[in-house]
Amino acid sequence: MGRLSLGQQGLIWCLIFVVLDAAQAVYFGGILQRLDGFLLGGLVFGLSSIGCILWTVFRRPQQLRVVVDNSASVLGVNLSAAGGWMAYFIAIQVIEPAVAFTIFSGVIPLTTIVAKRMGFAEAQSSRNGVEALGNGVLTLGMILLAAFTLLGWSGFVRGGIGTGLLGLVFSAIAGILIAMMLLYSKRLDLRGLEPVPQFGFRFPIYLVLTAIGYASGIDAKAAVPISDLLYAVAIGMVVLAFPIYAVQKAISLTTSLTISSVAAIAPLIVFGLQVLEGRVDYSNSTSVGLAVYFIGAIIAAVGSAHAATRIKSPG
Repeated sequence: MGRLSLGQQGLIWCLIFVVLDAAQAVYFGGILQRLDGFLLGGLVFGLSSIGCILWTVFRRPQQLRVVVDNSASVLGVNLSAAGGWMAYFIAIQVIEPAVAFTIFSGVIPLTTIVAKRMGFAEAQSSRNGVEALGNGVLTLGMILLAAFTLLGWSGFVRGGIGTGLLGLVFSAIAGILIAMMLLYSKRLDLRGLEPVPQFGFRFPIYLVLTAIGYASGIDAKAAVPISDLLYAVAIGMVVLAFPIYAVQKAISLTTSLTISSVAAIAPLIVFGLQVLEGRVDYSNSTSVGLAVYFIGAIIAAVGSAHAATRIKSPG
């Protein structure tokens, strides 16, 4: 990547995240869902976090001082990441997962834009007319999906209008919190904390919650052979842990709004992979909302990519 600008490198890492995350959802979901989600998450992110922390201790010990000096922001990353995960977990239990995932994904760039207006130095407003137009269309798509869900026209709501509203609210909360996680991570990057230690120190609160969830039996599954567990953990390292590291790399190379805008196309990539698999089964109303959202996400991503490529390599 030596000949690429910083912005181009950041875009590549963003795309690595989005593609692997979509592949995880479409191709490996069945394998991973055979296990208790809390156990799998705890093992994958626990082991990868320990590895990154040990690497930091032995290879970049000076980074530990950066962690200590910025403990409030490190705590912010932990709380927002864990809170976003919890909110999204609740949302997909009560409304159509495609709707929850789309609203969650779309709220992230919108939160970044609002955060800029609220004075967050790490956030950005839309940087060109194309990006602004795309975010407007994307917002319309989310409004349609929310309306169809509340009217009972989507594929799945576990209850009435109150339950649908609860799922929509938690989807939005999840997106807001993940956007805040990106902003805290960007702040830490600007203060000198590198991607590997950032990855290592972002999961402690999440790991505590997974331990509680596993002990509580919330997602208990039938026992599997140790070989199957090890296989799932190995897959998880590639399609769960590595995409998060890709985000950390992207944070060090490009802006939070670029990352958010590229992440917002994740539902489109999932949809495309599902089409290839012949597994698309959405209601007509959900399909309309998704189509509007996809158009907006593509337009916004094009505008964001144009802005990102203007971030040059040093020298």
